[in-house]
Amino acid sequence: MSSKQRRKETKKIRDSYPTKTLKELEDEGLIPKNFHLFERVDMKEYHLKHKTDWWKKMSTT
Repeated sequence: MSSKQRRKETKKIRDSYPTKTLKELEDEGLIPKNFHLFERVDMKEYHLKHKTDWWKKMSTT
């Protein structure tokens, strides 16, 4: 497979996953406003409180 074909295939795979911006997540209420301004300690604490089984869902799909 040539480099050009491999890049095209990789782009198809990468673009097939849905993505959301930080602003969209804030608007939906999934993360607090100005989350990107949190300190590292506060972010870690927030993640521990709101832990999900996202990796399990992604591995079974």
